[in-house]
Amino acid sequence: MAERPLDNWLQERMRAVGLFSWRALQARAGISRRALDQVRQGKWGSLRLEQLQKLAAALQWDLGSLLRLSENDKMGSTDSPEVLFSLLQPLLTSYPTVREIARRKPDWPAQNVTALFRSLDALLQHWGYEPIGSPLESVPFDPQLHQPDQPDIRPGDPVYIRFVGYRRGDYILCPAKVSRSLPGGLS
Repeated sequence: MAERPLDNWLQERMRAVGLFSWRALQARAGISRRALDQVRQGKWGSLRLEQLQKLAAALQWDLGSLLRLSENDKMGSTDSPEVLFSLLQPLLTSYPTVREIARRKPDWPAQNVTALFRSLDALLQHWGYEPIGSPLESVPFDPQLHQPDQPDIRPGDPVYIRFVGYRRGDYILCPAKVSRSLPGGLS
């Protein structure tokens, strides 16, 4: 059985908002059982931002409060940098791409959104996390650093970084997501 370090904390919060089973939390949040299992195991990195928002709402919290859970003493050993990173991974992997699109297309409405994320650069630096590549950069495929969108991409093949990855020293927190082509309309 997989370790579920967040069960005690989640059950306490669930009771506080009138939820008395995992199924009830899953139903109120509108997330899959697999997503809930990932949360219970402290592996939030595979969840989309939308799923995290739904979970926060089901627990009657704003997303910021949910993401600050790692500061709560009840989290015990799950407050390692990797767990903190997994909580923020959906945002961290999308942010550099959004920032680059906004730079290349200044009339794109997201231009105003990127200012909201300036503190992420400082946080990443504080944690010692380094991005793997730059958004939309052309690089040779490296299976140690990149996650391809097609199974036939081979080492050395030219690819574009669609979403950056992150590393801390030699440890790869998540690989950069790469593709043979850029998203439509970008060059």
